[in-house]
Amino acid sequence: MNAVSDEALMQHYANGDFDAFEALYGRHKGGLYRYLHRQLIDKSLVDDLFQEIWGKVISSASGYQASAKFNTWLYTIARNKVIDHVRHVQVLGKVMETTSGHGDSQSDELTLQTRGADSQHTEPESRLEQSYQASAIEHCMKKLPKHQLDCFLLREEAGLSGQQIADIVQSNLEATKSRLKSAYRLLRQCLTLRMDEQTRNASASHKSEITGGWQ
Repeated sequence: MNAVSDEALMQHYANGDFDAFEALYGRHKGGLYRYLHRQLIDKSLVDDLFQEIWGKVISSASGYQASAKFNTWLYTIARNKVIDHVRHVQVLGKVMETTSGHGDSQSDELTLQTRGADSQHTEPESRLEQSYQASAIEHCMKKLPKHQLDCFLLREEAGLSGQQIADIVQSNLEATKSRLKSAYRLLRQCLTLRMDEQTRNASASHKSEITGGWQ
């Protein structure tokens, strides 16, 4: 079913095709879980909301309109669930990931890439660098204003377009683009400063260990 659109799969499921639901779940479970996990401290709450969202998808299948983009519909449900359960939540996404900034003239995006399963075989220096980067990301994401963080996560975790994000956060496209641009800019600035600080601290600690050994 790889060639079948999300919208068509949802229609098939509404007509009783349970394999269609399994295909949808497989496509979106990872991004949806990360979207929740980056915003909620309590893992048990993440698990509960994750199940509630898919339960809502199941219960609403018969009323789903094929004209609605499935991604937009799914993450609208998810965002509303987060708002309903945690009104003043701060991000604590405890994840190990690397960063690589790449941009184009349209979005100047910062891409966050989750570490692969084979990362345990990397060199110690590489693992240390990844640890520094993960800590910096966690620190900097907590500093983003909530409205910017919301747009950023919908872009990075859900892969939604600017218009889809605007529909979910109930804003216009230009305001959404402005929030995304500001989020990427602030993250880059913060990450640069944070990584430089961590590198200096690590270097000073290493120098102290060396000199201490000769005393």
